[in-house]
Amino acid sequence: MGTPAIAASAGGTVVTGLGVDHPAPRNYARAHEPHPAKQRNKQRQLERERQRQRQHLLRDITLVVTPAQKGETDSRALPYNWQKADTSANSYNHQDSVSDATSHPTQESHAVTSPARQCDGTAPAMRAYLRDLAAKKKFTGSALVVCRGEVLARFAAGEADEEKHIPNRPDTVFRLASVTKQFTAMLVLKLRDRGLLDLDDPVCPYLVPAYINACPTAWRPITIREILTHTSGIPDIQGLPGFFEKLSQPTTTRELIQRFVNLPLDFAPGTSWKYSSSGFILAGAIIQSVTHKPYGTVLHKLITGPLKLRHTGYSRGNPPDGYAKGYFTLGSAAPPINGSEAFSATGIYSTADDIARWDRAFGAHLVAPPATVKQAFTPQAPCPSNGCLNLPSSAYAFGWLVDRLQGHRLRYHPGLLQGYAASNMYLPDDDIEVVVLSNVQDTDTNGIARHLATMALKS
Repeated sequence: MGTPAIAASAGGTVVTGLGVDHPAPRNYARAHEPHPAKQRNKQRQLERERQRQRQHLLRDITLVVTPAQKGETDSRALPYNWQKADTSANSYNHQDSVSDATSHPTQESHAVTSPARQCDGTAPAMRAYLRDLAAKKKFTGSALVVCRGEVLARFAAGEADEEKHIPNRPDTVFRLASVTKQFTAMLVLKLRDRGLLDLDDPVCPYLVPAYINACPTAWRPITIREILTHTSGIPDIQGLPGFFEKLSQPTTTRELIQRFVNLPLDFAPGTSWKYSSSGFILAGAIIQSVTHKPYGTVLHKLITGPLKLRHTGYSRGNPPDGYAKGYFTLGSAAPPINGSEAFSATGIYSTADDIARWDRAFGAHLVAPPATVKQAFTPQAPCPSNGCLNLPSSAYAFGWLVDRLQGHRLRYHPGLLQGYAASNMYLPDDDIEVVVLSNVQDTDTNGIARHLATMALKS
């Protein structure tokens, strides 16, 4: 699992330090080499820059968000002892096929969090709840609950590979399915911040001619904002005949788009809400169009590299060796998923640790500037009367469902795709993260995550 999630593209060296967004320069001609004294000055400047970047990379260990920052970021963040969490990942208990571990903030963390309340009051009950689900065969996968930097539950159950009897561990890699969408939406927002696009731009100029030969008349008013918020009216590719039969076969982004480009819209753009992975496939194509780089490379450069999400990435084939194989139900293996078919709508893989780190990075200013983070969580389209995706929610933001849990703001997103179920829940005002990942499709990951989040609020 130590292999980087995505390698740099062959076209150039990618620098992944925080605050660095461009390929490193190379191939300077000797004729332009500076005078030795100037060279020494330049080396000192480079060393100072390296020190600055190292400080940035350590912010998620030492950062304390001030009250003023808290108001601006719409969120809070405090240190998470990831080193201890990574060590405890090896605590698999072979005897009962269930493992869990907890860790607490370091002494330094206690000093900076005071007088914030402690969150570990319900930790034993959480672990008992997860053990009971596992014993009843109602949970196979990995779960993590973090409150204000304290790990309340870090748990794994069942098998990552039933045939080879490989157990799931707290650090097992799973496919995220539609939890992918919050990563894709944030990539678009970050590219907007860099002036490469605007949310209210029509999508067609970014797609012609690389992905479609001509813009359908019905698509001309569709904007980037609408494809990210499921208000474009474009039919969902996952509802088309033959989608799941093709899911194991390699494909191209252009071929994916060709499957739905000429279909009639479900409604006029901007007039309703209907879930559509097709829009996020278009978002991935636009990301590639404006950066001239593959989606996975951009994901690594702008998100997973700077945030040190070492086990998160996108592959056009399979995730790294050791990932959890998917099952429809226990004992019923699902066909493998080819990453190129899932693409920027459902194709990212990760671990529970990395997803909780991703959530906490919002409040720590590590994902994007405060205004961009706030926008990512801001409602963009009202949900139908029964909720978006028939789940408790009032609106859809950029890759997040908007809800309240016992009066507390909740942002979350489910994932469900051939052999996998996932749920990522984040309570930004309480700094609570709940991640539930499963390689058994019929697992109620959303129900489990909501129950754990409710328990965390009571701690």
